[in-house]
Amino acid sequence: MKVLGKMLLFVMCLLMIVGCNKNEEKYKLLFFSEIPESAQEDIEAVVKEAIDIEETGFELLMFPVTYERLVVEIAGHNGDILFLKEELMSAAYDPVGLIPLDEVLDQATFEQIPYEYKNVDKDTGETHVHALPLNNESPFLKRLGIELEEPLVAIIPIYSENKAFSIELLRYIMDVN
Repeated sequence: MKVLGKMLLFVMCLLMIVGCNKNEEKYKLLFFSEIPESAQEDIEAVVKEAIDIEETGFELLMFPVTYERLVVEIAGHNGDILFLKEELMSAAYDPVGLIPLDEVLDQATFEQIPYEYKNVDKDTGETHVHALPLNNESPFLKRLGIELEEPLVAIIPIYSENKAFSIELLRYIMDVN
């Protein structure tokens, strides 16, 4: 009986180690918008062009515009970039929890960003952009052939493990033709 107990303990430990070692680090884009799911393939194509990533290396999730689902995804630390319908920004905008997007923008674009998406660093006095609005005139939405009633806003949460990819993707989205 002792041998059976030891074997059972060994198998359980082995299963726990294997189960916890699922190194499935995927790059995740979350959309909380009215973009139709039929645009998913086009969005995936833009992502692949921008960051040279395999289809198995990223996941694109599209959700309806709901505060509850957004809060759940943020609390679960899901998503490397979140694209939100502008009305959801009140639930997601917290400069402390977002990556500054200054390096994505040139000076002219930086100045066009609405003040509510900027924050002044109390220590340095520098102004940073933490949310990037994408209206119907944006190259990204034009390429997708999508017109929205309200702009999208892109944010990169501080918990993102793929910050470099996220910044590169946003830079590409700003310039895509």
